[in-house]
Amino acid sequence: MMKRLAVSFGAALAAAPLLLLAQAPAGTAPYCAVQSAGTKVEMVRPQPGDPPIDDVNWFARPVPNPQRHWIVGFASHNLNYLYDLTSGARVRIPDKSDAVATPDGRFMTVPSHYTATATVNFYDLPTLLDRLAAGKDASDVPPVFAHKHADLGDAYYQSIGVVSRAVERGVDTTVYRMMFSGARHPQPPGFRIVDYRVTRSAGAVNVVPTEPMRLCPEIVKDMATPFISKDGRYVVAHDDSKPGTAASLKLLEITATNPAGGTTTCAQRLDFGFAAGKADFSYDGSQLTFHISKHDYLTVFIDGGIKRPAMTDIVVVDLDRRRSGEYVGVKGMARVTTSQTEGVGNYFPAFMPDGKLFYVANDVPKDATDAKRFKLVVVDPARDVRMANFFTDDSRRRLAGEIGELWRSSCAPELKEFKPGEAAWAFMSLKPESCRKLVEARWTPAVAAAKGDLLAACNLETKSSR
Repeated sequence: MMKRLAVSFGAALAAAPLLLLAQAPAGTAPYCAVQSAGTKVEMVRPQPGDPPIDDVNWFARPVPNPQRHWIVGFASHNLNYLYDLTSGARVRIPDKSDAVATPDGRFMTVPSHYTATATVNFYDLPTLLDRLAAGKDASDVPPVFAHKHADLGDAYYQSIGVVSRAVERGVDTTVYRMMFSGARHPQPPGFRIVDYRVTRSAGAVNVVPTEPMRLCPEIVKDMATPFISKDGRYVVAHDDSKPGTAASLKLLEITATNPAGGTTTCAQRLDFGFAAGKADFSYDGSQLTFHISKHDYLTVFIDGGIKRPAMTDIVVVDLDRRRSGEYVGVKGMARVTTSQTEGVGNYFPAFMPDGKLFYVANDVPKDATDAKRFKLVVVDPARDVRMANFFTDDSRRRLAGEIGELWRSSCAPELKEFKPGEAAWAFMSLKPESCRKLVEARWTPAVAAAKGDLLAACNLETKSSR
């Protein structure tokens, strides 16, 4: 089902991709091994000989490009960079953090919190990519457009979708929808969207923004910063809007926008039944990816690594979507990584345009005194074996949690006890054979669930492959 990526990456990665293997440490019971279904590692940077990365600020995001290289924008020591993971080239680009490219590869955007002018800046992405290819610093490239607005003077953590594009009589018109966090009004959650109408004609670029609109007033007590889909129609967010019901990750459709009224209307389409946040849509809208967290609930904000005892890992969800585009359910889900060292994890995953998966990994806990080291990783999640979403069934979720806690107490007692909702994710890291052996060897009458029920649960989930 799942596999472990919390292994060291040796010099062999520089030569060719490989399959990550997870094995039980010497002297450890076989049932303690986490599943290694065959995640294919496509690239890890820095490689031997590359300058190390000793700091990563907040999140990093893939950058579409004509060469189809794996390029990402990331920040280190409060400076933005473009990093071509395929070639190894790395150059500075403007501003301090949160450099996010438009899905069509035309612009690089930076929100106002990280610009010297407190404006939302649009940069010509091809110009930045040319500098990257030439190995030249691009931090002096001026913005094509700078949006200044009283309600967006301290915006950050944006995501972007392309709502529409049309070419008529030589005029190319694209509407981008950008979501911001950090708006001062209304009070938190306070997320806003702006639609930017960009026209290109005879080499001239003109940008007309709408008034900022409150994003999905239905989302309340958000702790995980919503992300918008690549087509700008959907939002996925951690939501706590139903009294008496546990907060969970939800998918909502933006059904109407009202710039004059400064608001939007949204309708819930899916409730995933578990707590997660900062979920990224694939470019074709068929998948989501996000990180889960142990001990620190959602581990929403990560700047410079993870503090102990938190651990984070990557999950991919295949969405069931009709031809009309409507989301109707979950086909399957896979836990892509399993960390087993507190303060070390894999986080802020995002899809590359080609469907590969990118994420940040830290090797040293943030609160450790050792030199910090980070990796930027690209994997192919297509080989991961999927499981059905058992989180929406209370009985199945309870059984998964019992098995997950049995694994922790038997195989990793040095780890802090799971908080509510965390143990079920540990179950997702066990292959059926290991799960059965664990129950047979470690079950006692003190365990709440009956032994037979737990053994049945080891094979409970229907596996689906893409």
